[in-house]
Amino acid sequence: MLKLAMDLKGKMPNKMTRKGVFKDQHFDQNLNIMYIEVDKVTEREKVTVISTINPTKDLLADVIGCQRLSEDQHKKVHQLKDLLDQILMLDSVKRISINQALQHAFIQEIF
Repeated sequence: MLKLAMDLKGKMPNKMTRKGVFKDQHFDQNLNIMYIEVDKVTEREKVTVISTINPTKDLLADVIGCQRLSEDQHKKVHQLKDLLDQILMLDSVKRISINQALQHAFIQEIF
């Protein structure tokens, strides 16, 4: 789950990682993520240490896929992406509050 979040938002700041309760289970002493996956050939778990994670997933592309959307649907999907970006903000100071989220255009506008 951490790897998926980092694929979307990039590497978590070290300050945030140090405060994590389960950091020792998921990060090494240099705060690199220890990604556990099952080897496709041997079917055994293997641990890969990943030091640099850049955002590789595009939320908008994942939501839309190869669908053809009307202009209204396209607008709504952009609003959803904007809302999710604000909700999933790593920095808690910049993250949207619950009340702000409820006032977001995606929630307020009738489709």
